[in-house]
Amino acid sequence: MRALVSFLAFILLLLAVAAPASARLWKPTPQQQVADYLSITHNKSDGRVDIVWLAGPLVATTAKPLMDKYVVISIGRIRRGPDGAMVWDDVQGVQVSDGAGNALKEVSADQMPPLLVGMIATAEAASRQNSQGKSKVFWGVYEAGTVNACQRGKLNVVFEGETYNFDTPVPGCDIPAPKP
Repeated sequence: MRALVSFLAFILLLLAVAAPASARLWKPTPQQQVADYLSITHNKSDGRVDIVWLAGPLVATTAKPLMDKYVVISIGRIRRGPDGAMVWDDVQGVQVSDGAGNALKEVSADQMPPLLVGMIATAEAASRQNSQGKSKVFWGVYEAGTVNACQRGKLNVVFEGETYNFDTPVPGCDIPAPKP
C-alpha cells in the first residue's frame, strides 16, 4: 500500500509541475513505460489536460485485483493565470466507456471499497500539498465491465469534446506487479 501511495503521489506531482513540453524517458524501466502509457497529457491553447488511468499493471500487487474490478481515472485541467501562476479548473462532464461505446457505471463514494477511498484521499492530500492547496483533481471510479487493462479492448474517456483512449492490453501486463 505504501508503494502504491508513493507512486500516486509521484504521478500527481508530475501533473502539478510538468512543463507544457515534455521529453521522452531515457532508458525507461518497464514500470516507467507502463506509467507513461497510462498517462495522457494534452497541451491545449488554453492550458493542459492530464489524464491518468490507475490500471492493474501500474499498481502494487495488493491493489491489482481491485483495479481489475474497477476503472479508476484522475483528470487535472490546468492553465496559467494572468499572473503566471497555475490555475486548476473544475473538471466536469467526464464520460467513460468501453471500446464498443458502452458507458461504464460510475461508483458512488459510499459504494467504493475502503482501499480505493484511502488511495484517492491520500493522492488528493499529496496533490493539494504539492500545489499549495490549489489542485482540483477529478477522480472517477467506474465498474470495469468489459474493460481490463490486460485483455484486448479499449477504454475511452470523453472530456471537453475530446475522446482520449487507451488501447488494451497495456504495456506491462506481462511484468510482475511491484511489491507493496
